[in-house]
Amino acid sequence: MNRHSLFFLLLFLITLSFLQTVVGQQNDFQFWPSVELNLEVIKDLKSQVKEEARFRENCTQISRQINEIGLSYKINKFFKAALFYRMEADWKNPDDYVWRNGFFADATFRYEPGRFTLGYRLRLHSSKIELNEKQAQWFDGIRSRHKITAEYNIKGIPLAPYAEGELFSGMAGSHGSSLWAYRAWAGFKYTLNKTHEFDLKYGIDQELNVPDPLRAYIVALGYTLNLKMQSVK
Repeated sequence: MNRHSLFFLLLFLITLSFLQTVVGQQNDFQFWPSVELNLEVIKDLKSQVKEEARFRENCTQISRQINEIGLSYKINKFFKAALFYRMEADWKNPDDYVWRNGFFADATFRYEPGRFTLGYRLRLHSSKIELNEKQAQWFDGIRSRHKITAEYNIKGIPLAPYAEGELFSGMAGSHGSSLWAYRAWAGFKYTLNKTHEFDLKYGIDQELNVPDPLRAYIVALGYTLNLKMQSVK
């Protein structure tokens, strides 16, 4: 095992250990399955559609149904930008849910030294407004998210282990610029071919700066279908 492989294995094991030792006042096990379609319309420009369900209360109740549609553009081999519209059903209890909508924009940096892929993503998210709410404004409560990713491409097999960490914070004037949650993952990506990809990961979602913080243990399973328009060269 070379030094790069040893470094990533150590990072992966540290992340798993961290996920097991984080403490919170409320605990819940959740399951997040998702399906995503990426359609390359022209070179470096993709149309993306994603649907995700989130189950809480030890996977006995649905928490959210999230629907996203948007465009992403690869500026060069290092940078990508994206803009999405999100509509989600948010369940307060099994018999009561509301539909909310909003926008978010991503700016992603990606660097590939050897078999590693290192990435940083900045996400700016508008307020999530209920569909029947006439007075609220999308940009009254912008939030930011900062995610760092480290992935390792194992030679000879289409399997890539990775670790991620993400901080959630408010912007000045909306949430006092304070941290309100963080999320950490350890997982594997399996690329069957250029069209089909699978993702399995385990993580925690931890609330911050609240009197009774919730810590969610999450298993997420994702499938991605990558397609191209016939005219794309």
